[in-house]
Amino acid sequence: MSRSRIKIFIASGILASSLILLVFVGVKNTSLQHFKPEQLVIRAQEVHQKGVQIDGFIAEKSTRWDPGNFQLSFIIRDAADTARVNVVSVDRLKPDNFKDGGNVFVEGRYNADQNLITASKIQTKCASKYQQAESALATQEVYQTETKVTQQN
Repeated sequence: MSRSRIKIFIASGILASSLILLVFVGVKNTSLQHFKPEQLVIRAQEVHQKGVQIDGFIAEKSTRWDPGNFQLSFIIRDAADTARVNVVSVDRLKPDNFKDGGNVFVEGRYNADQNLITASKIQTKCASKYQQAESALATQEVYQTETKVTQQN
């Protein structure tokens, strides 16, 4: 093999290795672990100062909204109210449908020492919309079943 081909082969290998390393590091740094409040409290030290996702319910009377500073703080609890995690969001608007007792999904950086997530994303879930959709689907299935029975008779 000539020297120029060897140089091209080595340069290609270095370039390919570099790209693989960049992809691996990028995926690792942007991936988030998903938790319920109880799971996050149990594994707190494991994910200290790392990005996390959590979903649960907004604890009653825990919401504090400062519209002048766009600062929202609240507590996420699990369904049984056995674990709670504090959340603060700065420089973001309060999401639509945000209310105590509502279902919420949060992404952010977790501080285990303060049991606090500094949120980068907050989404609310509207249970009534999902219930209506499920109800409509169930009604459609009943109608289709009744239609098949009528056609068979």
